[in-house]
Amino acid sequence: MANPQSPSVSSPALSVRLAPISSGSSPRLQVSASPGYLGSTSFSAVLSEHQKEIPADVDVPSGTAMVLTAAEPDPDRAQSAFRILALLYNLKFFDSVISRLYAGKCYKVLPPYIIDKTLYETRRVYDSFESTRVESRIRDFALQIFHNTFRPMPRAKTMTVDEYIATFTGRNTRWETIALILATAGCVLFSVTEQHPMFTELRTNGDTKSNAELKEQLVLEVSDATTNCLMFCDHAASSNEILAYAQYADVIMKSQQYGDSSYQAWRRLSDLAATVYASGLHQVDGPADENCPFFLKQLRRGCFAAAFFTDKCVATFVGRPPLINYRYCSLTLPYDVDDDVLFSGGDVEQEVLLRVDVNGWDKNGIARRPGVNRIRFQLSICREEILELALGEGYQRDIPRKAEQILERAQKAWTQCPARLRYDCLSPEDLGRPLSDEYQMMFLIYVDYLHSQFLLHRAVVKHTNVGHVPLFDTARQLLSTVLRICNDREAKLDRSKQVSWVMLYYGLPSACVLAFEILRQNQKPGPHPVVLPRSEIIRNLSVFVSCLAWVASPSPSHGNYAACKEVEKKLSRILDQILEPVPTVTPHEDLSFVENVASGLEPYLDWNQFNSYDFNSDYFSI
Repeated sequence: MANPQSPSVSSPALSVRLAPISSGSSPRLQVSASPGYLGSTSFSAVLSEHQKEIPADVDVPSGTAMVLTAAEPDPDRAQSAFRILALLYNLKFFDSVISRLYAGKCYKVLPPYIIDKTLYETRRVYDSFESTRVESRIRDFALQIFHNTFRPMPRAKTMTVDEYIATFTGRNTRWETIALILATAGCVLFSVTEQHPMFTELRTNGDTKSNAELKEQLVLEVSDATTNCLMFCDHAASSNEILAYAQYADVIMKSQQYGDSSYQAWRRLSDLAATVYASGLHQVDGPADENCPFFLKQLRRGCFAAAFFTDKCVATFVGRPPLINYRYCSLTLPYDVDDDVLFSGGDVEQEVLLRVDVNGWDKNGIARRPGVNRIRFQLSICREEILELALGEGYQRDIPRKAEQILERAQKAWTQCPARLRYDCLSPEDLGRPLSDEYQMMFLIYVDYLHSQFLLHRAVVKHTNVGHVPLFDTARQLLSTVLRICNDREAKLDRSKQVSWVMLYYGLPSACVLAFEILRQNQKPGPHPVVLPRSEIIRNLSVFVSCLAWVASPSPSHGNYAACKEVEKKLSRILDQILEPVPTVTPHEDLSFVENVASGLEPYLDWNQFNSYDFNSDYFSI
């Protein structure tokens, strides 16, 4: 399978003025919408299940076809479409940047070959435009994309990966294709520093903007363009896995742009959840998979696994119910095999089964692209069970026994995980080195595993007031592990946003649990049921506060800037109270000073609810 090459001729720059579009300039589009996946309780289920019993000369729809009135892109939508395609046309230098940085990621949900081929085919369309007719050709291309998006993507069990890619690229380009490219570009933008050469290429003659200003402007343009593309997809009402991949990338981008507790990111996640269900990604070998070749079934499983993991992380930090409920899903993992094997053709399924063990992991212990997605998906299933205990109504009965069972399942998944993905299997020498990209991914998987244990112990303590020892032990382990990521502050990529996620999502809850316990022990005479290593905890809390100051420092436009600054200020105050304690009170005295010290942290940490932490996510990746 040859890697797609960039065309040798680059697209000429588009510097034309945007002409207004009259309402009569666009041909009408025939719209045919489908509600997508319909389950066994749907209005058409009985007809679908007995379709073979109906005479062949009777056309029996599956219940998914709906004929709507004809529509056309209105002038505003047509103009917006032109601007989006013109932006992408001008960002030709982005192709190689996206391809190179995406391929270098340790966590890639979508195979790099599909990203590269999509970029190549899109640029090839642009390169076919005559330099004297660029504007009109872009307008024609936009209308063609509208037409394509209104049609369902074809499926055939015999199609190759290149034939599959051709269903949404080139002359079949769809708005979800453009959204995928732009959202991927947006995530790349957030990961590069202002010193990257791309900003020199972006600068026009006489432009006095700094690289930081150029980056911020480009991020805004790419983000807005992605949003508009997805709005066009909403209008077409055609759900598929490419749309889900694009929405997934958009969630990552919006969380970095607006902050992880932003409504923008939450709303985009709800759109992703809707697409997961409507396109049947939640059901393995269901009706939506019927005409899919084996490699496409695996891609769909990978897409679902990534969306499922992200959903559980978001649900955890905002303390809201998950949007993708595991009780209605087929929890089948993608196989741990390379893309070249999946895309090779022939009897691929048998070849894959020969390469994996009974649990679906690669037999040779070699790192494969789906590996990170697999273990995150497994741990996310346990996370949702923890969320049921913490957030659900009526799930708290016999919580110690339930918690023990969940913990056993999580530990089983962790022990089955290959050593190549386990941070706790690294040698002391490896642990002493700066975190490479590979080790950072192992680190993130591990702290997520520890975080689930922490949340489980905290839920038990909250509802039973027992189990403080494992809670504090896990909190200490989690905090000390989180601090490892601050050791590598001089990196070629801008990791401040990613580190802010780690600090706020994983570090903050453990730091606060330990800080308030030390504070209480300061103010209340002993003996205490749990004796904590005071010096170790104070030292780690001090380092944690310092790290918060570092990750917030690049720019106030940083999505989590306000959260980091506020938490830094409040934790500093708590540390001051620990190091310079107020006079000791008697056991009968009011301990409301704890709440007073925490005043102002409420937007970031709700002591009475389960969790309310910000997080960030280039490490979710795409």
